[in-house]
Amino acid sequence: MTGQPKNRFPSAAVGLLALFAAGCQPQAQTADKAGEKPAEAAAPTASLNTFQTGDLKTLDLTTKVDVPASSFVDAEGKEHTLAEFKGKVLVVNIWGEWCAPCVEEMPTLAKLQKAFPGGDVAVVPIAFGYPKDRDKAVAKLQQLAGTDLPFFYDSTYNVSYDLKTGIFPSTVIFNKDGKEVARLEKNADWSSDRATGLVRSILAGRS
Repeated sequence: MTGQPKNRFPSAAVGLLALFAAGCQPQAQTADKAGEKPAEAAAPTASLNTFQTGDLKTLDLTTKVDVPASSFVDAEGKEHTLAEFKGKVLVVNIWGEWCAPCVEEMPTLAKLQKAFPGGDVAVVPIAFGYPKDRDKAVAKLQQLAGTDLPFFYDSTYNVSYDLKTGIFPSTVIFNKDGKEVARLEKNADWSSDRATGLVRSILAGRS
């Protein structure tokens, strides 16, 4: 591919995001209500709406987008696309190293990936920021997840544009056919039984 990716996100809005970054504060994760039974990993083929409790209460099962075709880069600047993960359940996390809720949940995304060692689930965090800040994001991900998650970076905002989200963090889950089945536009504990059960149900073909 030649030339630079076209930035479809207005520069003024990028500036607004920079202001948002300065005030980005953690969102409290919703504790289970007394007597509320979590959707457990023991029921891997549960209907997805049964997982809309606790910190997944606002799980969106209605928004539907296809896997974005936009490119992004790795730590060395090599271009990639999500097509590389075709045939897998894909957990795409949009984050920023400047975003406290993003930083809070990242270690749990690493644990989610480790819960599926068979290679049929790919957790793909894509950091957003200015080109000059890529190395800072690399260092932050290594601090939070070690080598358990790959590093990818989008300085054009094209991936988030295609995902139709401007919220940090956002996690969008696609089934093996590349169709969106769920999204959460807040932080969560992705290592919980509830979250792993959600991904396991999607892997089993639930929608």
